[in-house]
Amino acid sequence: MRINESAAPKAMKEKTTIHNGWNKGSTQRVNRLRDQYWKWKPEVDTERAVVYTKTYQEMEAYDVCLKRAQSLYNYMAEKTVKIYPDELIIGAYGKQPRAVIISPEICMSWVEDELETMATREQDPYLISQEDKDILREIIPYWKGRTMEDYYIANLTPEARKLAFGTNVVFGENKSQSGGGEYLAGYRDIVFKKGFRGIKAEAMEKHAALDQEDISTHEKRKFYESIMLICDAAKLQSERYAKEARNQAENTDDPKRAQELVKIARACDRVPWEPPQNLLEAFHAIWFTQLMIWSEENATAYCIERIDQLLYPYYKAEKEAGTIDDVHMQELFDCFWLKLAEMIYSISDATSKFFAGYQPYHGVAVGGCKEDGSDAVNELSYMVLQATANTQMHAPTINVRVNKNTCNEFMMAIASLVELGTGQPAIFFDETAFEILRRNGIEEGDLWNWAVGGCVEPQIPGNMSMWAEGARFNYSMAVEWTMFNGLSKILGREIGLKTGDPRTFKTYQEFEGACLAQLGHMIKAACQSAQVCERAHRLRMPIPVRSALMEGCMEEGLDAMNGGGKYNIGPGIESTGLTDMADAMAAVKKLVYDDKKITMGRLADALEADFEGYEDVRQMLMNDAPKYGNDDDYVDQIAAKVCEASCDMCESYYSIRGTKFMNGVVPVISNVPCGEATWALPTGRKAKTPLSDGISPYPGNDQNGPSAVIKTITKLDHVKNGVGTLLNMKLSPELLKTDKDKQNFIHLLRAEGALGGYHVQFNVVAKETLLDAQKHPEQHRDLLVRIAGYSAFFVELTSQAQEAIIARTEHSNW
Repeated sequence: MRINESAAPKAMKEKTTIHNGWNKGSTQRVNRLRDQYWKWKPEVDTERAVVYTKTYQEMEAYDVCLKRAQSLYNYMAEKTVKIYPDELIIGAYGKQPRAVIISPEICMSWVEDELETMATREQDPYLISQEDKDILREIIPYWKGRTMEDYYIANLTPEARKLAFGTNVVFGENKSQSGGGEYLAGYRDIVFKKGFRGIKAEAMEKHAALDQEDISTHEKRKFYESIMLICDAAKLQSERYAKEARNQAENTDDPKRAQELVKIARACDRVPWEPPQNLLEAFHAIWFTQLMIWSEENATAYCIERIDQLLYPYYKAEKEAGTIDDVHMQELFDCFWLKLAEMIYSISDATSKFFAGYQPYHGVAVGGCKEDGSDAVNELSYMVLQATANTQMHAPTINVRVNKNTCNEFMMAIASLVELGTGQPAIFFDETAFEILRRNGIEEGDLWNWAVGGCVEPQIPGNMSMWAEGARFNYSMAVEWTMFNGLSKILGREIGLKTGDPRTFKTYQEFEGACLAQLGHMIKAACQSAQVCERAHRLRMPIPVRSALMEGCMEEGLDAMNGGGKYNIGPGIESTGLTDMADAMAAVKKLVYDDKKITMGRLADALEADFEGYEDVRQMLMNDAPKYGNDDDYVDQIAAKVCEASCDMCESYYSIRGTKFMNGVVPVISNVPCGEATWALPTGRKAKTPLSDGISPYPGNDQNGPSAVIKTITKLDHVKNGVGTLLNMKLSPELLKTDKDKQNFIHLLRAEGALGGYHVQFNVVAKETLLDAQKHPEQHRDLLVRIAGYSAFFVELTSQAQEAIIARTEHSNW
């Protein structure tokens, strides 16, 4: 099966349409909904902030888990409930689609600082009304000293604060300004089997079994009471939408729409309180549960397990009963995709530089294998890919699992979607994912159902508690600190180790040792920052919704942040600049120590001057030293050694739950802000310019084609990188035009899987198109590009981020 870029049935392709916008949806309804999406601009919504502030004020003396659960219930009781024209899947996170929800209990510092500037900031601006500014100014004083971020800042050690707060060297503050994120709810085994009614019944039973007068049961009792409250909140949310649907059905003049609204109301009567019984209920069970999770805490990457497997039993039953056809099924997928695209992750101006593009990072998994290891691809797997082609939005991210048994027809469908040029899908190799999860302690019987819970991070749905991104660091800074004896040139502060003047290093081994020592110094600060942030979350941010949807928490009577989940993993420490560090070390080894073409003193002087007056040195570094990405062991083995060392360093530290930290080479778009904080490097790269991203070669350095890139990256130990590795590649559109081209592409994918690779994703867009989009953004509003673990609309990125995408090597032959 191929992805059809213009998949609407022929009857839907009238010459006269009701709009002049999108026309690639499966139905005209989908086209109208996509056009309607753009009427909403990201705008601050203070309803949650007001409700949570009032509830916290009224419940000062209560356990924090109860305050949070009651706040969520009150929010579901008071939030604005609307249903918009044409919607088949209803409900919104805030009072309108694309709402920017403020979570005052998490963080208010950036909100206060940006009240007058958030609407005009360069990356991801948020509209805000004067009324909402006034509301926020009124509630800000209450939260002084009470937010989760306040606890984090107050308890950072001086050394960790020096490195990990506000430096863009170690980015430690992300989790202090948001919820935990990176999570897969248990849809298959919890929501679809028990519903929130069953969860509440279990909580009531376990609560009743505890000695109510024994103080040692207090925490468990309060935990179960918070679970009961959030279950009631889930019921209340869907009841209010059912009421609104019936109200609209009674007041519309369109009998067809009235019938749709009655069906929607009936679905809302049942789910997610009860397990779903049909497809409309199943979609709403997932959607309303996602709204509960997002409403509990503003965060990224609340992902969905393999939706093709989840929905297939309902699809098969309805298809056999004749109550649905494939056109309507595709329409439901398309509508669901547009709902997922409405979510906004609310972040500061500084954080938006790391997570650019209004991206919530929620992924949907598809494909993979069945429990017996056979190919799991079914009819819905193709519809998932088609929904992405039909809607072409920045979200959701489609995470495709492939393995040696994946059928060629599905691989061709993947190739067709890649050819479309949206940066979708991300492709993951089961065999390596299984090994990563085994190393992380996952039981054999759970491996088959893994999914991505973040940008690339492998998790087990409904079983695992893992922060994929406890903090992040910049590999290349280790080289800068080595060259300048601990000085961060751009910050103007000595925050690295004093490893000595590099001019005194007699051997490459001394230089390498200094670089690795600096790397360890950085990782230590990242882990220490994450430990404090974990404690802040544990004390001030219990997560009863997530805990209710995770095996183990209910059995143990423990919140997920207290280690209640069946599997407690990480946190992960993620990074950028690995390639820059490897290329820099290889250049020093080759040019200074092996070939002696340049002295360390002259190199240091050239770096000090940012190569001004030293262009000959820069050209030597760029052209005469080996570069990662070309299947050259000289530099590739350095990258492998550095990456393994960072894994070992991370695993030498433990979280407050007693679990080991884990390394991950996952950049989002941190290569841009981290690059702005990094001085010139011994690669020829100038100060303040973007770094490499993930495990991808530095832009322009990979000259031997895609196969050489694959051979390079598979020299890394992907299994040891417990939260994953991310590879971006850019292909010329001409490489995927014919069936033979697509088969060559499939051979490349199968080769990566066979060699032990974990992940890859592609941009397939001509450089000329990107350059024209910079000049004429109004003509390229729908142009999508792959950033890292997500896609974004190119014209919504800053010029620096755009240039980083343009600079990637465009491969034009295999």
